[in-house]
Amino acid sequence: MDRILLIPGDGYGPSIIDAAERTLSMATSDVEVVRGDIGFAAYERTGELLPRDTMDLVRECGTVICGPVKDYRNEGGKAVNPLESLKVGLDLYAVVRCFRTLSDDLGVPGLDITLWASNMTVGSDIVESRDIDGITISKYIRSSSYSRMMARALTDLELSGKGSVVCVTQDTLFPDSSNMFSETFDSLFDPAAFRTDHRNVQYWASKFVRDPKEFDYVVCADLYSNVAAGIMAGMTGGNRLSPIAYVGEGCNLIVPGLYKTFEDVPKGYANPTSAISAAAMALFDMGRRDEALSIIRALTDTYGAGERTPDVGGTLTTEQFTDCVLSRI
Repeated sequence: MDRILLIPGDGYGPSIIDAAERTLSMATSDVEVVRGDIGFAAYERTGELLPRDTMDLVRECGTVICGPVKDYRNEGGKAVNPLESLKVGLDLYAVVRCFRTLSDDLGVPGLDITLWASNMTVGSDIVESRDIDGITISKYIRSSSYSRMMARALTDLELSGKGSVVCVTQDTLFPDSSNMFSETFDSLFDPAAFRTDHRNVQYWASKFVRDPKEFDYVVCADLYSNVAAGIMAGMTGGNRLSPIAYVGEGCNLIVPGLYKTFEDVPKGYANPTSAISAAAMALFDMGRRDEALSIIRALTDTYGAGERTPDVGGTLTTEQFTDCVLSRI
């Protein structure tokens, strides 16, 4: 039996992860849901922010949905985040985000686009050195970070049944790394099988806002992936509506889209949309396409009916919104 590990995290995390668990239970009957902990709850239980037993569960299950985790201070006063440590420890080398407009009043009607990029934390080394005049920033990029990510993006594109993909770089600013990125793209994405193109990030952005449905997939150099994601999020309702998946060999870690701060969320009113979408993404990755699509349709119908949490123009609590979605699965 397939297993999905749910990790509530901190703050409003438990409420939206509960929504994901209820969604999984409604959408499928033969997936085992397992619970782990990280952050404050883990520290209270074990004295560690990222306990060993949680790491063991992550490796056993392979598919993980984790709520938001706060930054903590180590003994030296440096900010640390156990979720970032988890990504590095699992070698999650790729990042994928699916942006979908759930209601016409929130963005471009019918927009459904997928963004793939390398995980900068894993795929490169960045060094800052200070001298009397300023700071020098050096970055070393491993070519394998590009090829591994793009191989997974290609598989995802093939499974989706979609047919167009654009490679986004900036060869006027970083010609060598951009060329390496583009060459890797050309070696994997066959123009005879897909409609492909190469774009500098400025041109891609200006064209995307005018014709956002031109391509189904965007494969983006990591330096610009956050910019690309911000534009796509802005055209589909905002960052907190779409989850972020970190992909590795044998493990996918899906994190719901986050609010700017933990204090931005009124108690009981956190929007669980991205956590519910994370459940759909997890099922899709397991090959359970029909179950995943049933969740997305239920979300779309719920938004279309105007049943929403306050941050997107409604009045429902987290639990009430989840009830509305589940009633449509």
